[in-house]
Amino acid sequence: MPGRAYVFDTEPLVAFLYEEPGHADVAERLDEVEVGRSDGSIAEVTASEVFYLVARVEGVDGRPTADSFRIADRDVRTLARRGLTLRRTDWRFAGEVKAHGSLSLADSYAVALAAERDETLVVGADEDFDDLPVDVAIERIEA
Repeated sequence: MPGRAYVFDTEPLVAFLYEEPGHADVAERLDEVEVGRSDGSIAEVTASEVFYLVARVEGVDGRPTADSFRIADRDVRTLARRGLTLRRTDWRFAGEVKAHGSLSLADSYAVALAAERDETLVVGADEDFDDLPVDVAIERIEA
């Protein structure tokens, strides 16, 4: 039975994919998930955000291309192969989280998923997670 359970926000996943600062901490958690020592999830909206960000980065002049969409798809599938489960989040609950603060819509979905599942939310250094309207354990991946 897994010991920890994580919901991953976009920033740490992008750090992992591009070996940005903090990527080793994310890799450690993903390793735990991959071997079954921990559970790992991402909201479907988070997967969409990772997808479009990778497509833009890998595109031409910040614009996606057919090739960059394939790379983005590969990267999201790589996260799933590492054991992350894409999960739906209650849209109304995510909307309530969003209504209370300055979180992006995608961040609101990640918070809602972590709250629904009573799992630890893995985020970057974003200060938007400092004052949440729901009780969620936060682990920050620092640069």
